[in-house]
Amino acid sequence: MVASSAPSDPARAALAPAEAERLAAALERRAMSASEVSFTIADARAPGVPLVWVNPAFTATTGYAADEVLGTNCRFLQGPGTDRDAVARIRAAVDGGTTAGETLLNYRKDGTAFWNQLTISPVHDELGTLTHFVGVQADVTARVETARSREAALDAAISANRRLTTTTRLVERLGELLGTEDVLAEAAQAVAEVFSCWAVVVTYPGGRSRTDVASHDPALADAARRLSRTPGWADRSLAAVDVLGGGARFARPFDVTPDLVSPHADEEELAAMHELGLGSAMSVGLRARGRIVGVLAVVSAQPGFFEDEDAVMFEDLGHRIGLLLDNARLYERERDAAHTLQERMLPRLGSLDGLDVAVVYRPAGGGSSVGAAAVGGDWFEAIELPDGRVLLVVGDVVGHDMHAAAAMGQIRSALLTVAADGTTPEEVVERLDGLVKRFGLADVATCVVATLGPPDADGGRELVYCRAGHPPPLLRTPDGAVRPLDESLTTPIGVVTPRPVTAARLRPRAGSVLVLYTDGLVESRARGQREGVAELARALGRAPADADAAAVRDHLLDQAGGRSDEDDTCLLVVRLPRGDEAAASDGGAPPHP
Repeated sequence: MVASSAPSDPARAALAPAEAERLAAALERRAMSASEVSFTIADARAPGVPLVWVNPAFTATTGYAADEVLGTNCRFLQGPGTDRDAVARIRAAVDGGTTAGETLLNYRKDGTAFWNQLTISPVHDELGTLTHFVGVQADVTARVETARSREAALDAAISANRRLTTTTRLVERLGELLGTEDVLAEAAQAVAEVFSCWAVVVTYPGGRSRTDVASHDPALADAARRLSRTPGWADRSLAAVDVLGGGARFARPFDVTPDLVSPHADEEELAAMHELGLGSAMSVGLRARGRIVGVLAVVSAQPGFFEDEDAVMFEDLGHRIGLLLDNARLYERERDAAHTLQERMLPRLGSLDGLDVAVVYRPAGGGSSVGAAAVGGDWFEAIELPDGRVLLVVGDVVGHDMHAAAAMGQIRSALLTVAADGTTPEEVVERLDGLVKRFGLADVATCVVATLGPPDADGGRELVYCRAGHPPPLLRTPDGAVRPLDESLTTPIGVVTPRPVTAARLRPRAGSVLVLYTDGLVESRARGQREGVAELARALGRAPADADAAAVRDHLLDQAGGRSDEDDTCLLVVRLPRGDEAAASDGGAPPHP
């Protein structure tokens, strides 16, 4: 069998290499012409690197016909929004004969802008000489605008979060303050620090105008204080009048002009304002529960300092501060009513069978700040019983509100009713506990109930006491020794009692001092009750030996450095006079010093 071979293709064999390259180049040109991607070819050897060929996709994208652009440089696509830095990088790549890629804003023949993703690549001949540049262009406007929209949304979210964080921190800072005085004093300073400017808060407590001015710059604090002392200029300003009338003309950033301030301020006030700086400002109402309770303004020395997004945060601050002020006003009203109720329910000391007695009650806050004070459930009782004994009680109803004050009054009334029957301290505690549970007088209460019997021949007396969850009384003997009376402890009033209540008995001698108190005197967040009781005992031991009950009381209050202002305090001091001493009762001492 003879094998046969396929005949050779004379045409293919005869095809010259040069012709093959020509056909390949023509195929590439037709492919680029048919492509929907813009292609351009520029002559790298000619001055200006002019275009020598563009495909139909280029003319469709730019709106320019081929005969309009051939022989020119692609710079005709640039316009006012084209990034000059990107153009410079492209020019450097062309001059260096390297590849460049940029996304930049170009302009069509009709003037409309589009985002052009451009890549320019060098072309070399067989000798390695740079002859042309091929440009590939893609209209990526939709992609760029989508990305920009996402960035804008992200920026807006970040800005909103920043505003929310700023306002939340400021409100938390002000929210810790309860009184209107404290809120007003702090609000202007807090807002000034947030906006790095100076701030004005105008309010009308009791129908009278009050102005608080603060600057973020400590060096300008004196100028701010001078403006705070003269409130008339602020509430007569055009911005305040507009806000109080329900307008919103000044709620957006505005430039401060002389006509806005000069007609309503004297020379000293104008000097202080110019020292602080008058450039731009915003002003909104302090709104609370549908009414305007004041005006808030921020002022910067720089014109155009504030932006529209600042106005959004500023208006929110106005609403929040207004609500804080109104809440403080309501708090003070409730507190004052509760204080009045509590003061009327607390007893006034009278003469107590030859005993030297002194007492003090202090609300939370120590009575030093109207805004910080809070009513509580601490109470005391010191009366002579029909059988000649003296009843001494100090108690604490859990809570710091009107409910606690009312519960305290009910428990005190119930105690007097029970004690008048000649019952012992343990019986008083048991019956009082039963009444509280039966009638729901309070959730939980603590107390120490004690009786002092008539004096014996040496001036000593029998002391019987019982503690219902209460800190131990302290007893100082005539020799100066101090001991806690920590026996006879049962559960607090209102809590299930697992075993019978018992009392402890002892007979202090004449010259002894008995101290009953509530936990506010010995307990704080920084100090536990046990440590506080020990410190109080040491302070009692340091009291002068000849001090009467009032002097001992004042000494203990002065020495109670760890006392917490977060809780109210009741302190009852009873001294058993010696035979040669006149008894006294500090009944005239105010329970609220």
